[in-house]
Amino acid sequence: VLCATGFFFHFANANVLLVLGELMGGDNDDGSPKRTAIPLIAAAIVLAQVTMSVATVLGGRLTDMGVGRKILFMVALLSLPLRCALIIWWKDAGEAYLLSTQILDGVGGGIFGLLHPYLVADITFGTGRFNVVMGLSASCFGIGATLSNFLGQNVVESFGHVASLTGSLIISLVPILVFGLLMPETHGRRGELASNTAEKEDHIDTDYVKV
Repeated sequence: VLCATGFFFHFANANVLLVLGELMGGDNDDGSPKRTAIPLIAAAIVLAQVTMSVATVLGGRLTDMGVGRKILFMVALLSLPLRCALIIWWKDAGEAYLLSTQILDGVGGGIFGLLHPYLVADITFGTGRFNVVMGLSASCFGIGATLSNFLGQNVVESFGHVASLTGSLIISLVPILVFGLLMPETHGRRGELASNTAEKEDHIDTDYVKV
């Protein structure tokens, strides 16, 4: 479930920044790129990174306070379709509006990156497969991002920016449904498993003493 969720999230997400950069940068009347294109794209990346740092810190504190992993992860997933919808709505509103949507990118990316190892640790606790699942899930995320950039730009060239963003918006609903319907809450699972293991060991020790 986590691999499928991450694959579709990155499949929908990776291409959005490229499309956003093209919308903000644009071209002059003679077809040459605007001089403001590079600074705007740089600002978009910086804004997302700053927001990501803040989201990671706040997400970590909420996790420590006992807020469920599923709720926080759903916030990250929901930020993507909202971001796509706002970019489509504001595509002609100006660079400032478009740039502000990168805040949602930072929120989604920050919480996703924070909770990924937490979720894997919860799922694999006691199995010794943490590194395997981390590597497998990260590979799925990378494949999704690569396909997103390739196919997303092909759609831009053939049908335009709005079509590409609409595709990302529709695809971004898939991980929400998959994770929301199929993924149970994992917060506290490690403690329950550890408790059950300890009880089993106590029973074994008791039986051994009786023998």
